[in-house]
Amino acid sequence: MDIDLMKEYRKIDDNIMLRMNTTDTHSETSCKEFFKHLSEAYARREKAIDSCLKILDARLEKQQKIIEDDPYNSDVKNQIFVDETKRRMIANEYVVEDIVRERSLTVFKNKCRKFTIPEEFRRWLQRR
Repeated sequence: MDIDLMKEYRKIDDNIMLRMNTTDTHSETSCKEFFKHLSEAYARREKAIDSCLKILDARLEKQQKIIEDDPYNSDVKNQIFVDETKRRMIANEYVVEDIVRERSLTVFKNKCRKFTIPEEFRRWLQRR
């Protein structure tokens, strides 16, 4: 996973106070538009994490098959260890996402009180 890509995707959350201060929070339309950008960023980040995990899972599956055929292949065993470590680190990004989302949504809800977060979005957040 490209760390710079995740940083770029998290910019909206990192700058939420500034963005909320420049958004007309008394306008439901402005809040709706900002929420749209926020939720799109969440979806992009989750898609990136999911994609990386799928790639690593496929790689680990291939490596396990190699080990079944050659249990003494130390190069593949070492690579499995490296890839399993990468997978754990990437999977941990879900925890980071939950924290970032909670922080951002708290700020958003406090500033855009007239806007109601759609129920489908709430369900999307809780599906994992």
